[in-house]
Amino acid sequence: MVTEVCSGMVLGIEGTLVTIQSDISDGLPVFHMVGLLSSEVKEAKERVRTAFKNTGIRLPPKRISVNLAPADLRKRGTGFDLGIAVGLLIAMGLIPEEEASDFFYLGELALDGSICKVQGTLPILREAQRQGYHKCMIPEENLQEATLLSGLELYTFSSLLDVYDFFRGELARSENGEILPFLCDGKVKKTENNHRSRIDFSEIKGQKLAKRALMIGAAGFHNVFLDGPPGVGKSMLASAVSGILPEMTQEEIIDATMIYSVKGLLNEEVQWIGERPFRNPGHAITKIGLFGGGSDPKPGEISLAHHGVLFLDEFSEYKKDILEMLRIPLEEHQILLVRNERTISYPADFLLIAASNPCPCGYYPDLSLCHCGSNQISHYQNKLSGPILDRMDLFVRCERMDYRAITQEKEEETSGQIREKIMLAWELQKERFTGKKEYFNGRMSPQDINKYCKLSSADNRILERAFETYGMTGRGLNRVLKVARTIADLDGKEQIATEHLEEALLYRRSSRWER
Repeated sequence: MVTEVCSGMVLGIEGTLVTIQSDISDGLPVFHMVGLLSSEVKEAKERVRTAFKNTGIRLPPKRISVNLAPADLRKRGTGFDLGIAVGLLIAMGLIPEEEASDFFYLGELALDGSICKVQGTLPILREAQRQGYHKCMIPEENLQEATLLSGLELYTFSSLLDVYDFFRGELARSENGEILPFLCDGKVKKTENNHRSRIDFSEIKGQKLAKRALMIGAAGFHNVFLDGPPGVGKSMLASAVSGILPEMTQEEIIDATMIYSVKGLLNEEVQWIGERPFRNPGHAITKIGLFGGGSDPKPGEISLAHHGVLFLDEFSEYKKDILEMLRIPLEEHQILLVRNERTISYPADFLLIAASNPCPCGYYPDLSLCHCGSNQISHYQNKLSGPILDRMDLFVRCERMDYRAITQEKEEETSGQIREKIMLAWELQKERFTGKKEYFNGRMSPQDINKYCKLSSADNRILERAFETYGMTGRGLNRVLKVARTIADLDGKEQIATEHLEEALLYRRSSRWER
């Protein structure tokens, strides 16, 4: 008799269901597994065989065949172990098929029979729910991330023996004689561990123009480039940005947590991603580390920044090929990888903040401090190509401050106050782009720009002069209009005014300094 139970794995960051078929028949005693299996899946038979022995369940000396379908999909991960074990228990006639086949199974088995944590539980369960499964058996350690999905009945057991006893009706029960599942309501129960300390904007002295640019960038999800000498607060400003972004929606929390679950970054302290991510990879990072991939494909840093902030400090120090690869995710907001003739998609919708010094020593154009030669400066600045700079929306020079500006006690606008303004701008954009997946001004299509970024005749003449003066491209022109639209939203205006356009042009200046 062939039995079937359902399990799953991760493909990209999406869950994929896999049917586990088990058969026990007469013949030479052998445990054979098929279905285009990776090495860790092939090893499942040894984990399951030994777990059975140490649990006190004896496998029959017959031919045992297990198939993971569909056969043309390469199976990866260790989450099939529990499903394989339950399928064999059904085939051996030890547990009822009618009841056991209603469950979805996910869990790795240790040699002593205990059920261990599995990476990527959330996206797998999400797909199982879409396919009609509502009863899920998962490891205890994966319970918290799974509770983000509403409408699931979660059964968590610590060992294979508990699962066996549960289906036989011999597991220790509650007072009323029932084993109650955990019913998911999908509500995030925030704890102290969900809040990380942030730098408040009020703690940063001066840099009024940079603060304004970052507020505009956060309001419309526009990429920001910070330029200036070392020590003026570029990194501090970038670190404070995630604190002015509005709270994540439930759907965004699930999206972000799925990525971290697949990456294996969830633990007892971080059980879900309830705050907008802030990722700051060093410039020594590899392509795989930043964009994802590898022999066992996993998302990279730019996917971990999804719905949050990606801060690339010392932007000019990154390898040129890595910088050029940023072009596609900055435009498409996703990464596509081809592995084994299959396309894997990783989301990458983030706010990019890049910071760089103007020269190797960092002090140009202050010739009293800069000792770099003109060739050094030119070579350093030319590391950033025109196409990359053209994808930045706002350029800001962070200047050095004098002693008095640093030490004076002056009340600065707090992150909370800035966040309130940004929330109002977000609401306007949500209303404007109702029914669309992306609702930020920074993501507007050319059709949206024509519809929502109309200028007066006088403003069109201003923009035309700026287009010729700055040597803009069509992309650069569209970015000016998008930024102007966001500035108008922050001002609560339906129509883009001259002052909004002029401020947008101010931030469109080149990041390269005249030599």
